[in-house]
Amino acid sequence: MKKPGLFFLLFLVWTTALFSQKDNTISKSDFPGTLSFLASGWMEGREAGARGGFIAADYIASMMENYGLRPYGDNETSKNINRQSYFQDFEVIRYKTENASLSLISKTASSKFEFQFIPKIDFEVETGPNSMVAEAPLVFAGYGISAPDKGYDDYKRLDVKGCIVVVLKGFPGHADTTSAGWKKFGKSHEDSDILKTSKLKTAVKQGAIAVLEVFPDGSFKPSKNEIANLSVVQSAMKAENPDDSEYEDFSHLLAADTSLPAIPCFIISSKATNEIFKGTGVNFADTEKKAANSLETSSVPLKDKMAGFAITVKPESIMVRNVLGFIQGLDSTRSIVVGAHYDHLGVRDGRIYNGSDDNASGTAGMLTLARYWASSTEKPACNIIFAAWTAEEKGLLGSSYFVQNPEINNGKISLYINFDMISRSAPEDSSKLIVSVGTVKGSDSLKNLAFKNNSKLARPFTLDLWECSENGGSDYASFAAKQIPVMTFFSGFHDDYHSPRDISAKADLDKMAAILNLANNCLLEFIGK
Repeated sequence: MKKPGLFFLLFLVWTTALFSQKDNTISKSDFPGTLSFLASGWMEGREAGARGGFIAADYIASMMENYGLRPYGDNETSKNINRQSYFQDFEVIRYKTENASLSLISKTASSKFEFQFIPKIDFEVETGPNSMVAEAPLVFAGYGISAPDKGYDDYKRLDVKGCIVVVLKGFPGHADTTSAGWKKFGKSHEDSDILKTSKLKTAVKQGAIAVLEVFPDGSFKPSKNEIANLSVVQSAMKAENPDDSEYEDFSHLLAADTSLPAIPCFIISSKATNEIFKGTGVNFADTEKKAANSLETSSVPLKDKMAGFAITVKPESIMVRNVLGFIQGLDSTRSIVVGAHYDHLGVRDGRIYNGSDDNASGTAGMLTLARYWASSTEKPACNIIFAAWTAEEKGLLGSSYFVQNPEINNGKISLYINFDMISRSAPEDSSKLIVSVGTVKGSDSLKNLAFKNNSKLARPFTLDLWECSENGGSDYASFAAKQIPVMTFFSGFHDDYHSPRDISAKADLDKMAAILNLANNCLLEFIGK
């Protein structure tokens, strides 16, 4: 085996020498070395907090330093010397539920009956980093939605303090696009993950200690429908890559994050649902019809029904790091951020998830633009911060930490440009000319910028322009949540997404170069250079 240090040095020299800036364009020869190294086995899948992730961070920082970018990370003190680092280190809590139990307790003045549900057959549980044990009355809270401004409130006649609320999956009118409920809630409540988080936050606000989510159509069957019950990442992997082994991942959150609900959510099977509602008189069909057509809630306490649960969670703290460099502009009070996440899924079941397209491509693209701007003899009109985010695969944690940290993010950010998966095409894109460009609502000038600069390309793309928001699945969402203008570039999902088959040999270098030229030309015009 070659010595890692020697290989690293030789590779750094090679990739640095590749960059050319002919005719102010980016060439497809400017980034393949960086792309292939980031996606190589040396990086061990670049998982946040793992050895490969730190190796990748060191490599990215060395490239930034070699290009002449100034460090934009933490201040560090060594031997009485204060200096700024390229690294922004922060703490993440990762955790996994080790054991969980759930039981139904039917209790009257003269008797008590307990029915024990079976984990992964009768229920699944999603919870925070804390272990919990509790027993409390059950209250049926309809869909678990409190929206008096829309004329609907499941909690209007309920007192659920100290109780466990049972809620239906979905929202009023979710199954009927012609209904009054759909017209009120359809556009804003279609994302099931976002809706569930909203319901949990509402339950916490109302004083509930846990949520039981039921599927009236009986579609949730833990033992028979594994794909439907996996996390977003796991589900995508299993659906796209049925030959890949399934893995169970940790949950992650920022150590200082208090925005997530702190109560558990049990997703229960039709069998468990029938046991809970036996003898209550609640009819799901009538409940859904009333809510859909007349926005009436059927919320009601479940008389003589209680539930008990116990959850054992093992949390641990890990350190992760963003990598940040910048070019100081003429106006140092204003900044543009160009970013991409560099982390991926690491090593699982002995196989490396190289993550070439997701997202060595975006990171290599960010570094290519960093080199382009650093090689200019003129200062840009404002600061340009180049960022490699960590822990995107864990919940956008790197970019979230950056936008929430006033010590480093202390200037006005005029624009965030995001690269996530820019070197492949979707199977249906036979021409390999579709590119998705997302902007936040009201950003017509940025859409026009994309159209204008796309038309100047030798082979223009078919642009898929869409509105992104704080509820998205890439790092642009962290900036959108702070009302910062966004342009996010994406070239399409493919069959190798989140699988060990996502390797650099499959990259479409021509398409990637064209995307980088499109993004850079937009940046040039936006910044007024």
